[in-house]
Amino acid sequence: MLQLKNVHKVFNEGQPDERVALANIDLELKSGDFVTVIGSNGAGKSTLMNVIAGVLAPDAGEIWIDGKEVTRLPEFKRSARIGRVFQDPMAGTAASLTIEENLSIAFTRNKTRTLARGVTKKRRAFFRERLAELKLGLENRLATKVGSLSGGERQALSLLMATLTHPSLLFVG
Repeated sequence: MLQLKNVHKVFNEGQPDERVALANIDLELKSGDFVTVIGSNGAGKSTLMNVIAGVLAPDAGEIWIDGKEVTRLPEFKRSARIGRVFQDPMAGTAASLTIEENLSIAFTRNKTRTLARGVTKKRRAFFRERLAELKLGLENRLATKVGSLSGGERQALSLLMATLTHPSLLFVG
């Protein structure tokens, strides 16, 4: 499901403040594996997640997801396979959009984009069902702007958005 082959990432290469963030990382995870990445500040945890997600390009090595090499694919093309919940509850959602609009964007993450309506009756019912599982009352607030939610509500919404399409990989943190 996820393979890293000799992944290497250096910041400010050749400069006095050069920092090797990832040094020849090899990793193989199978479907269902659960991994916790622990390290001190500056150890490369975020860099590793960002390289896998496509936010940063590795300087060397290969990244494979579901048997497909994605090393040079941009973040938006990898997003169909990767769900991400950020530590900051303000990240990962669009504050000026409603709950149902945010969910609609997440729902279509792995689908071909069209000019069709983003929120339909059928989708709204599906979103209401999924939100009800959170037991936060958000299913009755679909038209509420996400920016007005509490940090906890926003974090719960982010988790739902990240898992709505059953991604191959889920990053939390």
